[in-house]
Amino acid sequence: MNMFPLTLLQAVSDWQRGGNATQNKRRGQKLKGECESLPEKYRTWSHCCFRQVGLPKGGVWNLIGEGRLPEKISSWTFDLDVAKALKGGVPPEGQGYQGIILCVSPPFGSVVVNLDELYKDSDFTLALEQHKGNITGYHDGSGRYGSNQREIVLEVASVAPQDIYSMGGHSSPFDVFVDKAAMLTYGRPATPDEREALMLKVEHVRSEAGPKWLSPQATQRVLMNIKPHAEQLGKIKRLQDAAK
Repeated sequence: MNMFPLTLLQAVSDWQRGGNATQNKRRGQKLKGECESLPEKYRTWSHCCFRQVGLPKGGVWNLIGEGRLPEKISSWTFDLDVAKALKGGVPPEGQGYQGIILCVSPPFGSVVVNLDELYKDSDFTLALEQHKGNITGYHDGSGRYGSNQREIVLEVASVAPQDIYSMGGHSSPFDVFVDKAAMLTYGRPATPDEREALMLKVEHVRSEAGPKWLSPQATQRVLMNIKPHAEQLGKIKRLQDAAK
């Protein structure tokens, strides 16, 4: 029996290629169907999985207020660094999105396929190599990503506020920090030589400036601050919906 037929190889590559919401929904169902007959070792994972998402403005408030966010078949990873780096990292300011990283332990039966485990199988990678000329979009899918994203595909009905592991934040750019330090040090804007000397002194904290994923502890502090307000807004929205 051929464990890795062309239809499965195509489904894996199409999933990794990505697309719009309609395409991803269709490709997710196709992938699920193709992987149902795979041995259990390709459909299990018992540790935490991470997923980076960009919620529209107010999305975190809605998630807390409503208590859940609908999910679907989607890509997760067991590598936190991969999750943090996906899509360029923390969403840029001014685009209306709040970046969050979710963390779940996959419920029983929720693993569609453990792609990282699949790519470790030499028979699977051999089949990909042999059939890549017959796989539509191969170079934008399996040929581009392979196992780089340490991916686990999950089918999860919803996520809850307690699944938020980290939120993306933005501090002032490094140059702004230096200018503020100059005012504190000299009581005036620094001369070019003074500014250069200050930059050398604080170079070790450059990585703390700009976009950054908050620690789980800092994330929980932010969530605790907004929770009472978000829950109250959620109650108001539910009453308004019921009155319609």
